[in-house]
Amino acid sequence: MARVGRSVVALAVAGAAVLGTAVGAGAAEEFSFTAEKYSAVPFGASKAEVRETLGVGLTKPGSAAGWCEEDDVSIMCFTKSDDYAPYGDFTFDADDKLIGKRHEFLFTPKTPSMTLAKYDKVKVGMTDAQLWSMVSPDSCVQAGERYPAWPATAGHQVNYYCTAATGLFPPNARFYLVDGKLTEKYQRALS
Repeated sequence: MARVGRSVVALAVAGAAVLGTAVGAGAAEEFSFTAEKYSAVPFGASKAEVRETLGVGLTKPGSAAGWCEEDDVSIMCFTKSDDYAPYGDFTFDADDKLIGKRHEFLFTPKTPSMTLAKYDKVKVGMTDAQLWSMVSPDSCVQAGERYPAWPATAGHQVNYYCTAATGLFPPNARFYLVDGKLTEKYQRALS
């Protein structure tokens, strides 16, 4: 009887070791989408190269750890399955080259300090240097960038998200620049 008990214990230990290895291997392959992965994706990359950089093949829609969705012209990745989860969106041209990146909530301003008075000083037509003389760069993050004529840099579009506070949906301003000139601005709930 003791021999049978030892055999059962040995089998249970061996089974646990195999299961632990399988779980460990699966954990190493689990998908995650991060600000670092977003930043690592270079303009001009093909869709296949972007998939590889992001680890898109490991995703499942609705996964608690995050996932990516894809159509003919874009790949959109989420950090988790949740309302208002941080995400990134990558847009491709007809030649399968990455021409645009944008995100929501992947990055947060270092020191939110945007005010209505600062916003009102900013005028359409200003250069990016003039914008940053009115608004603290530490209250903003770059929310999107696009090169519509890639690999040419003409028409380069950048937009910034600037906040007055931390948290979800704080009072904020958005500034849109093309070739270094402010073309649009928008604010919500600034005081």
